[in-house]
Order: sequence, then structure tokens, then C-alpha cells
Amino acid sequence: MELLVYSSSSCIYCQRQRRFLTEKGISFEEKDIHENEVNFKEFKDFGGYGTPFTLVKANGNIVSKIVGFNPEKLLEKLGSK
Repeated sequence: MELLVYSSSSCIYCQRQRRFLTEKGISFEEKDIHENEVNFKEFKDFGGYGTPFTLVKANGNIVSKIVGFNPEKLLEKLGSK
């Protein structure tokens, strides 16, 4: 499984999610939607409307989309309760 997190630097929930994932030792790729137009376009194309917006991928395919900081759902989707 891999995580792709669309975030913005001013988002407190993005900061909380980043800290949570780091403390749990969960690797993720983060893309700031305000610093990069390509990231913003991807975010919108995937249906993003709020940050953090997390894509859970398996074998390159999106298996889940999580809007907002939801630790329980993140752990559930990653299979690490």
C-alpha cells in the first residue's frame, strides 16, 4: 500500500496528519496544492475538495480516498489497527 497526501501548508489538519503518519512510521508522499499548479490539478481531477486529501493505492491503483484527517480510517485502510 502507498499513500499520496494532497495538503496545504496552512492547513492545521494536514499538519496533524503528517505528524500522525510520521509517528506511526507510515511512509507517504505529500503534494502541496497551493505551491504547485500540477498538484492542484491532480487534486481536483481525483475529486479533492478539502485537505488533507489522501489516496490509498495498491499496485498503482486507487483503492480508497479519504477527505480530512481521519486517523481511524487511515489505519483501517492500511490494515494496521
